[in-house]
Amino acid sequence: MIISIVGGGATGITILRHLAELATSGRDHHAISGIQLFDKSGFDGGTAYRTQSDRHLLNMKASTMSIRPGDPEEFLRWLRVRGLSCHGNKHLPRMVYRDYLDTVRLAAIAQCRSAGLSVHVEDAEIAGMRLSPDRDVLLTTDRNITHISSLLVLCTGHNAPDDHYGLTGNPNYIRDPYAQFTFADRDGFEIGILGSGLSAVDTATALAKTHQAVRMTCLSRSGLFPTVQPATVPATTNDFRDALHRYVTSRERIEADGFAARLSELLLETTGIRCDLSCRNVDGDALSDLERNILRAETGDLNVHSYLVSVIDVMCDAWSRMSDAEKMRFMDLYNSGWLRNRSAMPLENAIRIRDLMRSGRLSARARLRRVTAIDGRFRAILGEGDHHDVDCVVDATGPSYRPDASPLYQDMQRQGLIAFDALGGIRCGYDDSRVHDRHGTPHPNIYAVGGPTKGTHFYAAAVDVNMRRAQIVVDSILNPKGPKMSTITTSVEETDRLADLVRRDDPSLDTMVLAPDGKYQTRPAALDELMWEVRDCLGEAFRHWAPEDFPTLYCAWGRCRVGSTALTNLFGVAGMPSYFQPVKAILRHRLVGNAGEPWAVPVAAEQPHVFSKEMAGPYVLAESLFLPLLPLIEAGWPADKLHMIMLDRDPASSLASWLEKWSDRVPEDRLIQNYVISTLNALRVESYARRQGVAVTRYVYEASKDATGSVRKLFDRLGLGARFTESAVTDWRERGQIESKGSGVTFLSEPKVYTVVGLHGSDTAYRYRGRKTASLSDAQLAVIERYDINGIYRASVAACVDDLSLDADTAMRLFGDRLGTAA
Repeated sequence: MIISIVGGGATGITILRHLAELATSGRDHHAISGIQLFDKSGFDGGTAYRTQSDRHLLNMKASTMSIRPGDPEEFLRWLRVRGLSCHGNKHLPRMVYRDYLDTVRLAAIAQCRSAGLSVHVEDAEIAGMRLSPDRDVLLTTDRNITHISSLLVLCTGHNAPDDHYGLTGNPNYIRDPYAQFTFADRDGFEIGILGSGLSAVDTATALAKTHQAVRMTCLSRSGLFPTVQPATVPATTNDFRDALHRYVTSRERIEADGFAARLSELLLETTGIRCDLSCRNVDGDALSDLERNILRAETGDLNVHSYLVSVIDVMCDAWSRMSDAEKMRFMDLYNSGWLRNRSAMPLENAIRIRDLMRSGRLSARARLRRVTAIDGRFRAILGEGDHHDVDCVVDATGPSYRPDASPLYQDMQRQGLIAFDALGGIRCGYDDSRVHDRHGTPHPNIYAVGGPTKGTHFYAAAVDVNMRRAQIVVDSILNPKGPKMSTITTSVEETDRLADLVRRDDPSLDTMVLAPDGKYQTRPAALDELMWEVRDCLGEAFRHWAPEDFPTLYCAWGRCRVGSTALTNLFGVAGMPSYFQPVKAILRHRLVGNAGEPWAVPVAAEQPHVFSKEMAGPYVLAESLFLPLLPLIEAGWPADKLHMIMLDRDPASSLASWLEKWSDRVPEDRLIQNYVISTLNALRVESYARRQGVAVTRYVYEASKDATGSVRKLFDRLGLGARFTESAVTDWRERGQIESKGSGVTFLSEPKVYTVVGLHGSDTAYRYRGRKTASLSDAQLAVIERYDINGIYRASVAACVDDLSLDADTAMRLFGDRLGTAA
């Protein structure tokens, strides 16, 4: 096979060397027939190592920078051969490491070619990628040349910092802190350095050498510099690491707040060292803090850095157990504190920063909120109304891992070959680094290492960590186990896990792969992807409407079999266009790979009010988890033109109906799981509606025991009192044939597999119909108790009584002992 590597920085060269050594020794079992290596910046070291300043130091000690597995001395030997001998604790200039990487790259290429193995090396950007019908990888360069290979490894590294404040285009805004500085060196000229981390330290020390007249101010949220690496590595015990490891491995899910708090507690308990990852000390004196840290480093005292270095693997494990929401919270609240303490600066640079601050050439300001360009200068807005003006801004906020500006990743994303991760990078497997497509399915022949895996992996730039991941990828390439097929799990444990995610409204529900059952869902897909597709289909009908064109939509939602169909017909008989699951109909088409049809809803001038029902369940999880208003709102429907009607029904009656109607079409364990998830999803549906400012009314089926009175109150609550007539409740006649042309309901086209003959009954009026529950077994009834579905129902009853303004006697007559709230 031919293997393509995109990216010629440290990670790409590490992959190249692994492959070269395996192929030329025969340990690849002669599987590798050629290697292709592409680098858009001409193998100049990339963002990390292309700098020409000797003040830009490696953050890791020389003894840890070898990229040959099992040979930590290689980099030191390379230095000695070139007359650059140094002790292992020294921090060398980054440009020296670039020369080392060049040596390794050229040696690996020569090794392959001398053994007759083809190696193609090209200084070009990969602008496009596609898969052939035979699943070969076709890469197209920015020179419009296409290369074919069997397998792709993405090692594209990271980019210059994100422009957080929209300053691009201003002549004195420098986005890349490692670029050559061209502004004037004169008295009275002040440079604002965004950030106070390692990139800011590099920037300040380099400017101090090349621009000796300017003043500098570091502007950041904390106003504090990183801690300082000790001159000699102090001896540490494993007590802290072991305790933190036990905490992480004892939990299936890790929350950011709990992890940060427990880390601080364990560090204090086992070492006596205090560490607050939240960096709340924004009023601290940066110079005093720096001098204390320098003193600790010079005397060899134990510090936070010494211990956090020892828990890299534990941090990675904790990260893998966080949901996307918890990862985001960790990045927002604790990542700066983690980096300040874990990514401590070399003592040599710390002393330079201290001296610059003592001389008055460098200062630090905290509580940075935003930066704006004003009359050729820049104003940093700080907390409590303070501000600081500077002449030039250098962005040193740290590297960006966002791939969406890359032509290659844009092309892959358009084809659905990848999905962007909200925290940077692209979605891939945590253990094997296989790249996932937009459905969450791993590609058998596309991998990522380093920068592109940010989000999946916490560490995406550390040389030592990426070296280990490169080994794992190469092993996976040469010893393929094949992608695992998705299966639908319906064990009690799996239902418990899903129920917990739904109760917490965990963001992972939107991105986890929903496996096909082969009948009602024929393609793997994530919920967010399905909702985007439904949104786009809906948008075809009204994307160009003005807000006033939209009628007010009364959207009823609940799990299936809660009396929704009769209610839908009721609104139709009352004279409102009434629709049967317009959003869900499109969703069902998407589940089986069909395009679906847009919803042809009338404009407000024709019909000021319309009604629809959108029910949860019963066949697959996507039907149980979708949020009916989300694609409508994202397609343009104004929130103030929506009213959510939350439906519910006695849980045992509803479950009995599910089992009677669908147990011959869906396995009972899966049907019950979908019943549970559909019920719990009410929390997510109502929460989303309220967050969007949508009005909500709760209506429980048992209220229809007093059909006329309850419907009158419901219409009054909805602002539809003028539309209420008693005959619309009591006299349906032929319009009670729900699926006939005479009914008040419009049915949208659905895939034929969803058609169930006799599912909907007929009636001559809107009325309550009880259901016998004696058919339910003790085990089935136990499900209702296990997930506190009765408690949810009691809360629905209480809310319905309140929303319909029912008096106590009426409420007792309709609901009896179900009055009350959930426990």
